[in-house]
Amino acid sequence: MNRWGLGLSGALFYAAPIGAGATGASYFAVLPFAGLFLLWVLIMRVEPFRDGLAMLVPTLMVHLALASLCIGFGHMMRALLGIEATTGLLPWLVMGLGGLALGRVLWQPRKEAEAEAFAEAALRKLNEFADEAEEILDRPPDLPLSHPTGAEAAALAVAYGALDAMPADAPEEAALSAVVMPLEAEVRAPILLEAFLNRAERTGTRRDRHAALLLAADGGLAWRQLGEGRMAQAFDQIVAAADTVTLAHFLRLASALLDGFPTTRNDLPQVSRLLDIAAQIEPGHPELSDALVHLANRIEDIDRDLNTND
Repeated sequence: MNRWGLGLSGALFYAAPIGAGATGASYFAVLPFAGLFLLWVLIMRVEPFRDGLAMLVPTLMVHLALASLCIGFGHMMRALLGIEATTGLLPWLVMGLGGLALGRVLWQPRKEAEAEAFAEAALRKLNEFADEAEEILDRPPDLPLSHPTGAEAAALAVAYGALDAMPADAPEEAALSAVVMPLEAEVRAPILLEAFLNRAERTGTRRDRHAALLLAADGGLAWRQLGEGRMAQAFDQIVAAADTVTLAHFLRLASALLDGFPTTRNDLPQVSRLLDIAAQIEPGHPELSDALVHLANRIEDIDRDLNTND
C-alpha cells in the first residue's frame, strides 16, 4: 500500500510543474517549483543537510534546474499536442503540495532512518560474525579441549584430596589405584594424564610419581594416548628424582603394558635412553640395571616383529 501511495505522491509532485508548463506558465514559475522541490528535501529527510549548510546552494541550483526541466517539458508538450488551455499557477502549486503532503503522511523519515540504522547495525554484526567465523576456521583444530570441564575439575579435586591424605613416600599401590583408576571414566585421557604428570612434577613426591605412573601404564589410557609418550614422561620424572623404588614399579608395569599393548612401545623411553640409565645405575643397583637392559631388548624385539609383519 505504501509503495503505491508513494508512487502516486511522486506522480502528483512531478506532474505539477509539467502541467503548469503545459498550460502556459511562464519560466518565472521555475522559482516557486524550485522552492517546492527544496521543501520536499526539508520535509522528507531526517537530516536534510548532514554535511552542513554549504550544501544548501548546490541543492537549490539542482532544484532550479529540475524545475526548469519539468516546466520546459510541459512547454514542449503544449507545442507538440497543440494544447490551448491556460490556467493559473496556483492550482498546480496546490497539486504539488498535495503530492508532498501525501508523501509525508506515508513516509516517516525518522522511523525509516531508525529502520535503516538497525539494518546497517545488523549487517555490520553479521559481517563481524562472518569475519570471526573465518578466523576460527583458519585456526588449527584444538580438539579435544585442552582444559578440564567443571565435572572433570571436580573429580580431579576429590582425587587430589584423597592422595594428599596418603603418606608422601610410602603409599600402597592398591590404595593409589583405588583413587586414580576410577577417574578413567570421569576425565578424558589427555586431561587426566597431563594433570597427574604435572602434579607429580610439582609436588616431587614418590606418591604422586607412582600415581602418574599407574595411569600412564594403564592399557586403555595408553591406547587412547598412543604417540604422546606418557610412559617416557613418567620415566624421566622417576630418573630425575633418583627414585629407584618407583623405577622398579615402572619396569614391572612397562612389561605388563607391552604384554597387552605391544604397539605402545613407542610411548616408552628410547632404547638408547634406557641403556644409558642402566649403565649409570649398574654399580649401585645391578638388578634394576639388568631389568632396564632387558626392557630395551624387548622393545627392539617388538619393533623388529612389528616391522616384519608390516
